[in-house]
Amino acid sequence: MRATTGSAGTTDGLDWSSQDRAATRGVLGGHALVHLYQNGFYVILPELYQVFGLNPITAGAVDTVRKVASGTASMVGGVVLDRYADKRIPVLWLSLVFMGIGYLLVGLAPTYLLLLVAAGLAGASGSIWHPAAIGLLSQAFPARRGFMISLHRSTGSVGDVVGPLLVGGLLVVVGAQAILVGAVPLVLAVTVVLWVLLARAPAWRAFREKADDPRSFRDQFSALGPVLRHPSLRILLVVKLLSGLGQGGLVLWLGLYLSEVVGLGSVGVSAHIALVTAVGIVAGPYIGSLSDRIGRRPVIVAVLGLKATFAALLALVAYGPWFTLLVALLGAVLFGANSLLQVAALDIGDGQRLEGSLVGLMWGVNAVSGGSAPLLMGVLVTALGFGVIFWFVALANAAAMLAALALRLVRPTADVAN
Repeated sequence: MRATTGSAGTTDGLDWSSQDRAATRGVLGGHALVHLYQNGFYVILPELYQVFGLNPITAGAVDTVRKVASGTASMVGGVVLDRYADKRIPVLWLSLVFMGIGYLLVGLAPTYLLLLVAAGLAGASGSIWHPAAIGLLSQAFPARRGFMISLHRSTGSVGDVVGPLLVGGLLVVVGAQAILVGAVPLVLAVTVVLWVLLARAPAWRAFREKADDPRSFRDQFSALGPVLRHPSLRILLVVKLLSGLGQGGLVLWLGLYLSEVVGLGSVGVSAHIALVTAVGIVAGPYIGSLSDRIGRRPVIVAVLGLKATFAALLALVAYGPWFTLLVALLGAVLFGANSLLQVAALDIGDGQRLEGSLVGLMWGVNAVSGGSAPLLMGVLVTALGFGVIFWFVALANAAAMLAALALRLVRPTADVAN
């Protein structure tokens, strides 16, 4: 739905009221819950490592299944949500509920095979949140797309931080199964709050209405074709592929490195996993806002270069106070490139009503690279030892930075809403 731009704070002639702003905060905040269990799971995984007698390859496969299911759901769901744009808000609710059920089943899984199936369900359900929420935010705030989508990423980072700390503390007093089973009542409570906020927001209710010119899947794919042929989109996909390889297994293997090599307990592991995302909560929106002002390309190149540099320094330091500091610095830029690559793709397709398809496409590429990275890194760790982790991350991000130098990106248009 493309709205005409009126006075500041309006969408389709509706006042962007306090209820609408509260609903916007609710959508942003819901992303925190998606990541609460997503990142908290990395602290639980060492427990599952022992319970199921996992090795580096089978442990990596658990996260690979989560990421592949996540990317596949986002890619397919994004296309469908562009066709049925009025269903984006209900999909937000369903995403949370089925994610909770997925992690409940992880906690109850009696075998490794069922653990993989349940992990896939949890990953796919949580992932479908992204094309729905980002599509809505992109429509409403095109001129501040970098800021809003980076802010959405930052609220996810709140969950990334709180999740490991909360799970690490809870593991001292309760088992991993109780934490996973507790996902259901938590997501149900948040879903009810989000439903109330969105139901009371008139401008957000307008997003549930069908577009004035609904189109068939054939027309949708016809509109998508020229966008897919855009030279910079192809380069973006290459950059996403390489950066996904350099990030997909980082948090998983950072936790296992600290547990298996350094010998830290659940509290120390959770503190470092939280730290690698905490700094990005503040840094992410500034990075996104900077890209709104000076353009996506220079910021993407800088962020990827910094990620490569900090990862290489982590490999050299191994552990100690400097290691912890470098984890924090890496965290400041860890998710910045992912958000900006999505934003750049949305800029290319601006006004074509392809938000879900483009977000899904980027997540689909992430399913290939980020999803294969944990398993690939597991194979490398088995062959070369844990020290290879950070060199792999550094080289992949350096290659992504070089590819990003070839980008030629468009500028965003004016905001629909404030």
